[in-house]
Amino acid sequence: MAPPGWEIVAPGGPRGTDDVRSWFVHKPQGFEPESVRTSLSRLSDLVADLRGDAGRPVVVAGHSQGAALAMLAGTIEDRPDGIVAVSGFWPELSDGAPVVDGSDGPGGSAPAGPPALVVARSDDGTVPAFLSLDAAEVLRRCGSSVDVVEQPGGHALDDASADVVRNWLIRFTATSRRVSLALPVDRPGPPAEFCGAPAIADLAATWERLGFAAAYVTDHPAPDDRWVAAGGHHALEPTVALSAAAVATSRLLLHTFVYVLGYRNPFLAAKALSSLDVLSGGRLLLGVAAGYLRTEFEALDVPFADRGERLSACLRQVRAIMAGEEQHVGERTVTPLPRPVQRPHPPIWVGGNSRAARRRAIEFAEVWAPFPTPSGLDAVTDTAPITSLTDLGSAIADLTELSDAAGRPKPPEVAFVPFALPAYLNDPDAGLSALAEEVEALYGLGVSWVVLSPAGWVRTEVIERATDLAETLGLRSAVARA
Repeated sequence: MAPPGWEIVAPGGPRGTDDVRSWFVHKPQGFEPESVRTSLSRLSDLVADLRGDAGRPVVVAGHSQGAALAMLAGTIEDRPDGIVAVSGFWPELSDGAPVVDGSDGPGGSAPAGPPALVVARSDDGTVPAFLSLDAAEVLRRCGSSVDVVEQPGGHALDDASADVVRNWLIRFTATSRRVSLALPVDRPGPPAEFCGAPAIADLAATWERLGFAAAYVTDHPAPDDRWVAAGGHHALEPTVALSAAAVATSRLLLHTFVYVLGYRNPFLAAKALSSLDVLSGGRLLLGVAAGYLRTEFEALDVPFADRGERLSACLRQVRAIMAGEEQHVGERTVTPLPRPVQRPHPPIWVGGNSRAARRRAIEFAEVWAPFPTPSGLDAVTDTAPITSLTDLGSAIADLTELSDAAGRPKPPEVAFVPFALPAYLNDPDAGLSALAEEVEALYGLGVSWVVLSPAGWVRTEVIERATDLAETLGLRSAVARA
């Protein structure tokens, strides 16, 4: 399962007299401290050996006690680059001493812990799901970014848990170069060409096959006619469109870019988004923004002036609903179900160019998603200008400074739409090389996600242009290697 260039360690404990592997010696009141430290020391040596002089990245993956050891590996000197823990727990030592207290996590002097996937099994009678979820919180306190997936199943490893791990590894090991490509459901023409369910399924399956990490759709429930005539567009309801993409794919992330939370009641938004995450097996990327079309706010009878504050309030409540927190409604409480598969909520992207948007991303999000503002677009959208790579670099530096000041050890990742995209869409043959060059420059600047649209006005042309994009950006070869 190891992706190209990576090493994966699956700790194999010695077999006891009952032929059961055990990494730690169990005492009546917990695990024997010396056996835990010995296992960690051996694992640290193995990680260092596999990393070698070339610095090869290493993931430690384990199940049950092996998962506990994998999570503890995030605290050792030779930390792995990633952790996978299925049905894991945080071991208690028989002498009562903490294995790690998290003091070297956020705000401490030690480096942030490695990213981790924790898979909790809801029907596990050996390691109940709450133990895995508690261990995930300890990892977070130690500075790791943790993806949590809670799924049905008992203690034994099965295909469902293997699929979750495999898909996470594919996404995690491709973190340096990820592209979200639009599903062109906003383009005029016969509905069957782009907007029918078979068309969306065809395009989404193609995006997955070509190596794009995500497919996105936009959100415009009531755009005014003058804006549409000036180059704007209509859009399918995002969660409906992405549901059609979900059933045709298994790895492709489903991306709202962007979902204007302020248009909606938080309970309805959380219900739609959680349902999509459940339907897709945990593949939603929740991109949100404050919105900028005044007439759209008016059509929906939503105040326009406080849209930034409204977005923050909605984000706060939607995250709480997804996390399973009780919501007080009058004298009663409400705890909506289903919860999303991704715990405590799907990854959040916050859009907007302003310093307020950066602060909002630091508070709520995994990704900050500014956008280019050529030809006075900043005035139209009422946001701060980003007219060059220099502007973007300065904004990224400010994001890092604001994150440090807020006590966030690792700033949000950055996503961006290239400046060269409009020229490419106008003339794909002439504009492809310039677009590819800028994409390389964006990655060099520290951008983790690039957001693109395919050229073309009929489906066959769109697929052909998307194939050219994937080949030029090296995405197809990456898929072939994986």
